[in-house]
Amino acid sequence: MEEHDKILSVRGLDIAFRTTAGSVHAIRGIDFDLYRGETVAIVGESGSGKSVTMKAAMGILASNASVKGGTILFSYTHADGSPETVDILKKDKKWIRRHINGKRMAMIFQDPMTSLDPTMTIGRQVMEGMIWHFKVTKEEAYRRSLKLLQEVGIVDAEKRMKNYPHQLSGGMRQRVVIAIALSCNPDLLICDEPTTALDVTIQAMILELIRRIQRERGISVIYITHDLGVVAKVADYIDVMYAGRIVEKGTANEIFYDPRHPYTWGLLSAMPDLDTEDERLYTIPGSPPNLLYEKPGDAFAPRNPYALKIDDRLGPPMFRITDTHYAATWLLDRRAPKVDMPPELRARIARMKKEAGLIAGNE
Repeated sequence: MEEHDKILSVRGLDIAFRTTAGSVHAIRGIDFDLYRGETVAIVGESGSGKSVTMKAAMGILASNASVKGGTILFSYTHADGSPETVDILKKDKKWIRRHINGKRMAMIFQDPMTSLDPTMTIGRQVMEGMIWHFKVTKEEAYRRSLKLLQEVGIVDAEKRMKNYPHQLSGGMRQRVVIAIALSCNPDLLICDEPTTALDVTIQAMILELIRRIQRERGISVIYITHDLGVVAKVADYIDVMYAGRIVEKGTANEIFYDPRHPYTWGLLSAMPDLDTEDERLYTIPGSPPNLLYEKPGDAFAPRNPYALKIDDRLGPPMFRITDTHYAATWLLDRRAPKVDMPPELRARIARMKKEAGLIAGNE
């Protein structure tokens, strides 16, 4: 990818939250890039820092958050075609609301009922952003909104424009949220657990809808999720987060077929699988660390069955596996003992490869 195609570049992002119990060091030195038209998935357990990272990128962090360091460079093009790159962390909320939120960067939240206003009709909510950002007339906004609702697969869009959120099903509401996010034609769409509240068939339809719109409009997408099943269907690249850090990053194939971090092994092993020999569903032992109390070394060490002595003293650097694949685990140090992934996971990956081959062969 060319450097000028990069639309988001995060470097050394460090965020803490002030709480009554003390300071919680939630994000601890995050680096990642996103290019035009690309899909990146950020995965990890609840509390790993996925949503906080992307809220920082959108400039919508809670008031008790303080950014200790880092840069979030966002690149976009003005209406006249001139390019601009800004550091989101250096801009005030008013400027971000006027120039970035909704207009160039939009977010789809996991529960559509919390992001839709129950007192406003669907039509007004879709039209609102266009009128605010582009100063279009109500007639023009209405026409565009109608087209958008049809684009996201809402049948009888004219009737739905007059409905209120409670009159729609969950899947329909999520389509409306997507229409609102797309209403100002953003460069970047951030999907925060966009299918969690939906049943499996609706999930697949929503993911396919986002993929289709991405292809048609050439926008970049970031998925925030704990569900690797979702990631498998949509992502070009995957960043695995644990305790406020990215612990493994790579292409979707590298993370699914050649994972190197024991935490990624655990996440993949915990995916439901009908063909497994094991009768019990795998869970990663222990629980995520309390970030109020920072300990030296690798945050994953207490839950890692393969932890080395150095893990208690020193956090691992990012080891390079390929040009696109990196993992932060001392197991990749050339002096470390050779440790293989669990045999059950190796068998599962072999099945996944076989299934992918069959699917590719049928397409």
